Amino acid sequence: MLVDARKIEQDSTITADICIIGAGAAGITLARELTDANRQVVVLESGGLELEDATQQLYAGAVVGRDFTALDADRLRFLGGATNHWDGSCKPFEPIDFEKRDYIPHSGWPFGRDVLEPYYRRAQPVCQLGPYTYDPADWKVGDAGAFDFGPDARIRTGMFQNSPPTRFGIVYRSDLERPATLRVMLHANVVDIETTETASEVTRLRVACLDGPSFWVKAPQYVLATGGIENARILLNADKVEGGGLGNANDLVGRFFMDHPNLKKTGVIAFNEEYPNFGFYDYHLVNGVKVYGFLTATPEVQRREGLPNFFISLDRGQLADQSTAIASLRSLYKSARSGRWPDRLGFHLGRVVRDVDGLASALYRHATHRDTAVFSTSFSCEVPPDPDSRVVLTRETDALGQRRVQLDWRLPGDFEANMKRSHEIVGEELGRLGLGRLRINTAETVQDPMTDIENGHHHMGTTRMHDDPKQGVVDADCRMHGKANLFIAGSSLYPTYSFDDPTMTLVALAIRLADHLKSKGV
Repeated sequence: MLVDARKIEQDSTITADICIIGAGAAGITLARELTDANRQVVVLESGGLELEDATQQLYAGAVVGRDFTALDADRLRFLGGATNHWDGSCKPFEPIDFEKRDYIPHSGWPFGRDVLEPYYRRAQPVCQLGPYTYDPADWKVGDAGAFDFGPDARIRTGMFQNSPPTRFGIVYRSDLERPATLRVMLHANVVDIETTETASEVTRLRVACLDGPSFWVKAPQYVLATGGIENARILLNADKVEGGGLGNANDLVGRFFMDHPNLKKTGVIAFNEEYPNFGFYDYHLVNGVKVYGFLTATPEVQRREGLPNFFISLDRGQLADQSTAIASLRSLYKSARSGRWPDRLGFHLGRVVRDVDGLASALYRHATHRDTAVFSTSFSCEVPPDPDSRVVLTRETDALGQRRVQLDWRLPGDFEANMKRSHEIVGEELGRLGLGRLRINTAETVQDPMTDIENGHHHMGTTRMHDDPKQGVVDADCRMHGKANLFIAGSSLYPTYSFDDPTMTLVALAIRLADHLKSKGV
């Protein structure tokens, strides 16, 4: 049932078998799985059923170093969490993503992809996806199929499926309302985690409502599932027994923050016209399922080249992608329309003069409807975990008296080189196979993609999983090291994270955690 926590009696104690903190994709998945086992479950959700400004402001924080989306805009604090603005992109991580790779420091999960495989299969319908297959051959329709790169190629085609997208707080609301064994408390904010004197066990939670009562929640087991930033924030604020924050004896809580760097217009591919299957690499429906293909390197090439896992997607190109002259003319036109003097006027005029032949050729092909099949590329990848990429607390407090966070998101010094090398490999293979040509964009062509790096809105890594407590915050069962009854769920667990949207994997991990808790008789 859904309960308005603002109506709870001041200083009362709510009891349950399991308490889940957070009702995003991970928390809702856990609740659904655990109520099936007839457990008394209470879920604490900070927000209500809709976005509320005062509650959303609790997410506000500082950003230092690299640009990042404002923290109170990058997440949503109401039932369903970030799934309320998720685009639905889904794909299981690759086997290589779980491996310890010498060229990626701090890489390696405590288990391989094979362990998570059955949970990915169970996560597939939870995310409202199609058949559990990500083989491009299974998604071919007519001419819309993957390029045949051959068995010896260094690149391959991968597949994403897209959820509708699934708004967990809406799609599964009846599952949260119906069971008598489940209480979802809305407007309930955890403001402290109390423990035994040795901090080896959680004893109860202090919960507060904005402009409302404060009360206690007590359970034998607790699961923290509030997201990649807030999981760390809650633990760091709970510092009455352990001075640096709960579970932070090794100074790991909040470290290794990860997100996907997304770059647009990283290159241009001119394909030969005899290949008609470009629609495969754009969003399209196959038997009612929204899918699209992408290009990436084989695992063998990643290992040989020392590259992080990446994907290159294709977007229909424009005239400006084909000709540097047209790109400069477009820039000059935009300046004129805005009523300002163009930046780098001489540079743009010089490009128009130097590329007059390309300008004429592109305009002729366009006018005669004989355009080359030109695509603009976008790029995203995993980034090696960095302990200095982190979330820390500031002195500023929110309306509930909790210290706010400061985020320092870092990218490695070889990020640009890896982006370019990834494109070079794709371009070399396209040329070798006679499929087309690839040009990497720079400041001298259309634009420098490195000047506009966007974060992917995927917060990961701040309570990373590792068997060794000196290298991770939780163990392979998602239990916090040194804490008998505190578990963590969500993408903050990830040691590394591929190039995929994290949602499908965090749902799979939540199902696995639910099975673990049930197997222990919890």
